[in-house]
Parts: sequence; C-alpha cells; structure tokens
Amino acid sequence: RVEGYHFDIRKHLVEYDDVVNKHREVIYSERRKILEGADLKANILDMVKRELEKLVSAHCGEGVLEPDIEGLQQELAYIFPKPPQLDANAIARLRPKQLAENLFRYAQQLYEQKEKEIGADNMRIVERLVMLRTIDTLWMEHLTAMDHLRQEASLYAIRGIEPLVVYKKEGHARFDSLIASIQHDIVYTIFRVELKKEPAPERQPQRVPVGARAGKKVGRNDPCPCGSGKKYKHCCGR
Repeated sequence: RVEGYHFDIRKHLVEYDDVVNKHREVIYSERRKILEGADLKANILDMVKRELEKLVSAHCGEGVLEPDIEGLQQELAYIFPKPPQLDANAIARLRPKQLAENLFRYAQQLYEQKEKEIGADNMRIVERLVMLRTIDTLWMEHLTAMDHLRQEASLYAIRGIEPLVVYKKEGHARFDSLIASIQHDIVYTIFRVELKKEPAPERQPQRVPVGARAGKKVGRNDPCPCGSGKKYKHCCGR
C-alpha cells in the first residue's frame, strides 16, 4: 500500500510536469530555429500581418457599431515610429480586410526602408535579438505564472474538483496567451529598434623610446634606447 501510494504521488507529479514540458518543447523549438538562422524576416512580417488584422478587427471590424479610427491610430503609433495618417472617410469606404491589407503594405515598406538604412546583415541581427529577448523574457514570466497556478489549482480539491484538470485547462489558456504576447511584443518592438553608431576610437600617438634617433636602426647588441642599460635584444627588441 505504501509503495502504491508513493507511486500515485510520483505519477501525479509527472502529469503536472508534462503540462509545462509540452510548453517547453514548443518554445525551445522556436529558439533553436532562431539560433540556427531560420528566415526570421518572413516570420516577423507574418506576425505583423496577423497583429494588424487583429487591430483592424477590434476597432473597425464587422461587429463594431462605430469604427474607432482614433483608437486604431493610437495603436498604430505604438507600432510604427511614423504611423500612417488614417482618413475616416476613406476608411468608411474600405472593408476591414482591405484596410488590413493596406496597413500591411505600409508595414512592409517601412520594414524594407529600415533594412536599407541599417543594412541587411544588421537587420538579421536585430531580428534575432528582438525575438530571443522577447521569447526568453515572457517564457520566464510564464514559468512563474504556472508555478502559482499549480498552487492555486490544489485549492479546487476542497470543492471536489480535480486540481490536475484545472491546471491543464488553465495552463493551456495561459500558453495561448503567452504565444499571443510574444507576437504582440515583437511587432511593437521591431520597428522601433535603433542601432547606435559607436564613435571611432581615437588614434593614440605612437610611443617613441626615449633617446631613439629617427632613421637609425638599433642593433640587437646595442644598448637599448629606452635607457634601461640592457642590450636591445634583451629589452625592447625581444
């Protein structure tokens, strides 16, 4: 009975760990693709497209009674350093899908412009750094949240509800939220990254040994011109 009891506990713990392990597999797989040099540009532009579609749907979608042009404009200002100026009359003539497509074309133009300004190689570095930093930061927050959820789920046993069922269901919802947050943060960051040019290092004056005469070569057995009293070959000539 004792062995069976401990087996059930270990099995229960493994089932909890399996929930997070499935999340970890997805996140680590994405990190490997980034580190192995996957085409991040296409991936990021796809994120931009989806995020713009979400914004248009939320502010000017089919189910919205009155288009919130001002709200959409404010959100675009968070994404783009130079957001497009939206004309309410023009938008009224567009379907949400057309508006999203127009905004995405604008985003593509800005992306290409940024790549030309900083160079393709630097843009690839920016893409990699933004994605890795975003994923790593939000992943650590997710792990902390899942630890808290595990503790909260145990309280459901008092109400006769299986804690593991609650943990799996809520954990799945939180993982979906994590993926959405990763996309959101990458899109709201990538257009605003600026590379700072480091100033060229100052040229240091060349040090001339004291007592050295210009134009005359010092022999290896001659006294070192630095004044140490040693032969040149045993001092500065080594």
